[in-house]
Amino acid sequence: MKNLVLPFLLVFSIATKAQETTPKMVIDKYLQSIGGKDAIDGIKDFSMDLTAEVQGQAMSMVVRKKMPNKFLTIVKVDGMGEVNNTVFDGVKGKMTQMGQDQIIEGDGAKALEAQSNIIGEVVYLTDLGKLSYLGKENIDGIECHKLKILNAAGEAEEFYEVISGYKKRQINEVESPMGKMKITIDYSDYKQVGTVKFPHSLKQDMGMMAFELKATDIKVNSGLEDVLFEVK
Repeated sequence: MKNLVLPFLLVFSIATKAQETTPKMVIDKYLQSIGGKDAIDGIKDFSMDLTAEVQGQAMSMVVRKKMPNKFLTIVKVDGMGEVNNTVFDGVKGKMTQMGQDQIIEGDGAKALEAQSNIIGEVVYLTDLGKLSYLGKENIDGIECHKLKILNAAGEAEEFYEVISGYKKRQINEVESPMGKMKITIDYSDYKQVGTVKFPHSLKQDMGMMAFELKATDIKVNSGLEDVLFEVK
């Protein structure tokens, strides 16, 4: 009888390890849930227009991205005009706030490059050592896998729905004039655009301010020109 115990325990141990969730499994399921890697690889440029109401004022945002690493975002607030214009040409960036220009290079440029990814989770698979699986957590009654991500922008926690595979939440810790602060983004309302699904609702909670960005228009492969991303 004793001779049967060891093989049984060995088989049980192997089966348990086979069932362990890994960061790669979570990311693979997410990519598959939104359309699959082949469909994602077919995206060459991405355009998104969003609106929100922030502290009683209407806000609009445009986001433009072009593979492999170009990025533009413009934020406007009613009564204030353009409050932020950030562009990255693939090497360096420029941020314009309230009429003041700042050229962004070095580590700051790497952080902008991380934002230029259209589906950033694809990049996660190129360096799995920067991902850690932290178990499961319920968000709004939905069971989610929790990952810790290390990237050029810093450290983030990300949550992916166990059943659907969709990304549910992302928490970033960023530097601000008031010190470190956490920004929580909740993703929902996934809809098909071309061959890939994108979230059309992004709820942001910055501690002292919370608002919901709603996508009014999303396009892929519209033929964005490189001149759009020039840093002048």
